[in-house]
Amino acid sequence: MRQRVGRVARPAGMVGAVALAVAVLVCPCTSVVDGSPVAGDEAAAAAVPALEVGNYPTKPAPPLGMAGNPDIGAIVEGQRMANNVIGPWEVDPALVTGYATSALVLKNTKSLQFMMPESVAAAGAPHTLVNGFFSSREEPGQKILQNAVPRFPDPDAARAAAKDMGDAALRQEVITPPVTSVSIPGHPEAIATSHILKQPEVEWTVVRSFLAHGPYVLTQLVQGAVGEVDPVPMVAKTLDVQVPLIDEFKATDPAKFAELELDPTGLLERTLPVPVTAASVNQRAVYERRGALHFQIDPVRSSKVFDEAGVDLVAMGKSTVYQARDAGGARVVADAFFAEQRVGTTPAEGVKELPGSRCVQQSGDRGVYCLGTADRYVFEVGSGQLRDAHQQLAAQYTILMAE
Repeated sequence: MRQRVGRVARPAGMVGAVALAVAVLVCPCTSVVDGSPVAGDEAAAAAVPALEVGNYPTKPAPPLGMAGNPDIGAIVEGQRMANNVIGPWEVDPALVTGYATSALVLKNTKSLQFMMPESVAAAGAPHTLVNGFFSSREEPGQKILQNAVPRFPDPDAARAAAKDMGDAALRQEVITPPVTSVSIPGHPEAIATSHILKQPEVEWTVVRSFLAHGPYVLTQLVQGAVGEVDPVPMVAKTLDVQVPLIDEFKATDPAKFAELELDPTGLLERTLPVPVTAASVNQRAVYERRGALHFQIDPVRSSKVFDEAGVDLVAMGKSTVYQARDAGGARVVADAFFAEQRVGTTPAEGVKELPGSRCVQQSGDRGVYCLGTADRYVFEVGSGQLRDAHQQLAAQYTILMAE
């Protein structure tokens, strides 16, 4: 959710990641944030005028309105879909290790190249991908699971896309042929292939699967260490849980994408903004609980923290803001996240006028990570410079405290 200096796998389009910058805005969610100022403790509230905020804004943004055009609306819808896409850790809790592009909104068939060869993704292009969401994690040296739910215009287009991508996968050139067809238990309609991939560190069995389900093509790539992990049951288990979950998604008619409300929660308006030109497809969004977990460094651990603290919404702008049940819940989140960050980092000074703000200097060129709290909210920032991180913290706190 934030830069690589933060706690999560970095969204694409940011430092050290593949650039996918587009105009992205927030998803419609169900909860609503009260527009009144939050009640911080008296000492912190009194300190607001003394905070150094640099050039960052100190007031909530005006209401964001509607998407305004179908292209932005399609990305908003993809952000909404994140809450109905299974994370690999839900299939196997050992699958938590992520990387820069572990979770992405899919905006075209080219986006699918994060999980398949260009020739396979191109086979789906004539069927006009509408949008979708992709999530990936691994247990290093043992197994990898990539799960995606691309949406096509209608069930016929989805079936044709699944067939064409499946056929292309069967014809793909691999270092160690052959590529063979395999069956997925419990899902006879799935079009799946298997082959061996030999690497210096490990030899993998690779299984790729496409299952047309309504307008969606439920897509998995699973790699398992030869002789230790069988990918086929992992694909089957993923589909077992993904099928009913996507059925719960209240999809928007593409003809109405431009009418999608950008911030019905009000939380993004109170989050430090990222410029449209610098935003990734995942940013300028508010995610519900499962959607937010796709971007966490350790989604299994964060899931437990979210449950304990009652986190229901997470806004991703330049900063990341977590909405907890109450101030006590916010402290639970802040303590857990900072404990996670302290490993392998060097303590750095927080903002002295903000009691409870904390920072660390991360190793290498990963910069500074800081967090703070304001009543029921936890907010995180990252920067290459401590002073800039302090200014972001101060500005974000001031926004949350603004009337």
